[in-house]
Amino acid sequence: MKKLLSSIPDVRVRRSLAASTVDAGLWALMFGFAEYFILPFAILFGADALQTSLVSGMGQLGVAAAQLLGPPLVVLVGSRRRLSRGAVLVHAASWAALYAVAAITREPWTVVVLYSLGLFATSLAGPGWLSWMNDLVPPRIRGAFWGERNRVAGLAQFAAIASGGLVLRLAEPAGRTLEAFGLLFGLAALARGLCVVALGRQHEPPPAPPEPGEEGGLRAFPGGLGGTGFGRFVAFSVLLTFSANVMGPVFSVYLLKSLGLDYFSYTAVTMIAMVLSFLAMVYWGPLADRFGNRRILLVTSGALPLVALGWAFARTIPAMLVLQAFSGFVWAGVNLATTNYIFDSVPSRKVAGTMAGFNALSNVAAFAGSLAGGLLATAVAGLRLPFLAPGNLELVFLASALLRFLVYLFLGRGFPEPREVERSPSVPHFYVYQPFTRIVGRFMTLPEEENEGEKSGS
Repeated sequence: MKKLLSSIPDVRVRRSLAASTVDAGLWALMFGFAEYFILPFAILFGADALQTSLVSGMGQLGVAAAQLLGPPLVVLVGSRRRLSRGAVLVHAASWAALYAVAAITREPWTVVVLYSLGLFATSLAGPGWLSWMNDLVPPRIRGAFWGERNRVAGLAQFAAIASGGLVLRLAEPAGRTLEAFGLLFGLAALARGLCVVALGRQHEPPPAPPEPGEEGGLRAFPGGLGGTGFGRFVAFSVLLTFSANVMGPVFSVYLLKSLGLDYFSYTAVTMIAMVLSFLAMVYWGPLADRFGNRRILLVTSGALPLVALGWAFARTIPAMLVLQAFSGFVWAGVNLATTNYIFDSVPSRKVAGTMAGFNALSNVAAFAGSLAGGLLATAVAGLRLPFLAPGNLELVFLASALLRFLVYLFLGRGFPEPREVERSPSVPHFYVYQPFTRIVGRFMTLPEEENEGEKSGS
C-alpha cells in the first residue's frame, strides 16, 4: 500500500487514502467481532431457519431504505464527511444496545429488529461515502487501491474472527457463551467508534455539481434500467444477489444445527471464504484494471453455481475448507468488479445517486432471496430424506446453484465493457496460469508475466 500511495502526487489525497485504509481495518475488526457472529448470536436464543433468514433479510431491507434516503441526506447535511462520521457513531452505539436488549429479553426477534436498525443507520452514509471515495481515488489505480485496502481489511478481519471464535470456544464449556458475546460486541462498538477518528483525517474535496434530479436514487441510473447496457448489468447483478442469498442465511443453521459444528469449527469454516475474499482482491484488482471489470465479473461469476453445488455434497471439515477457500477467491472478483464497473460506467457527479439506486435494488433482492431461502428451508424440513443432513438444507443449496446458473446463462453476456482495455485471455489463464506464474515468480523471482494483447473496447 505504501508504494502504491507514494505514486500519488497530491499529499492530501495520499494522507486521505492512508486514513481510509485505517478506517477499513477498524471496520473489519467490528465486522469480525460482531457482525460476523450475528447469526450464531440469534441461534443462541433459539432462532430457527426462517428467523435467521430474517436477521439477514431485514438488515438488507434496512440498507435498501437507507440507500434511497442517503443522497438527499448528503445535500441536507452539506458534508459527506460529517454525515459519515455521525452514521458511524450511531452504528457503534447500536452494537452495545443490541447486546443489552437481547441479553435481557433472550428473544431472537430483538436481534432481528436492532440489527436492522444499526445497518440502516450506517447505510445512510453509504452513497455519500462512495461518492467521496470515488473523488479521492485516482482512476488509474482504482482496482489496485481497493484491492490493497481490502487486503488490509482482510487481515484485520482474520484476526478478529479467529479471536472471536476462540473466545466463544473457550466460553462454551463453562456456560459463559452469552458473556463471551458481550465481550465481542463491546470490542466491536469500540472499533467502530474509532472509525470516526479515521474518517475525520480524510480530506473531502468538493463534489462535482449534480444536474437536476441526478441525486434522486433510482433516477440516477443512466438512461433508466430498461434497454441499456448498464440496465442489463444491473439486472444481472441484482438477480445474482437474489440467487446467492437464497442459501446465505440458512448456511449458519446448516453448520451449527444440521452438522453440529462447535463454535471453533464453525468459525474456521466460515472465516476462510470471508478473509480470502479480501486478500484475493489484490489478485483481481490489477487484472480488472488491465482486462476490464466486465471480463473479471464474468470469469468469476461463472464459478458461483459450482460453489453452491459443492455445499450439497461437502461433509468433512477439510472439504468444507477447500470449498470455502475457492468461494472466497471467486467472490473477491465478483464484488470488486461489480463496484468498479459502476465507477467506470457513470460520471463522478452521478456516483452517489447511482450507487444508492443500485444498492437499494441489490438489498431488496438480498431480502427477497433470504426470505425465499428461509421459506424453502421451512418447507423441506419435514421431508424424510435419510441421505441428507437433518433439515434437508442441501435442497436449498441446489436451488441456489440452479438460479445462479440461469442468471449467468441468460444475462451474463448482455452488458458491455465501458472503457478501453486489453483483449482478455481465456478463463484458464485466471484460474491456472496466472496464479501459477505468480507463485513461481514469488519463490524464483521470475519476471512478471506479460500478456500481449490488443486494445479493444470489448
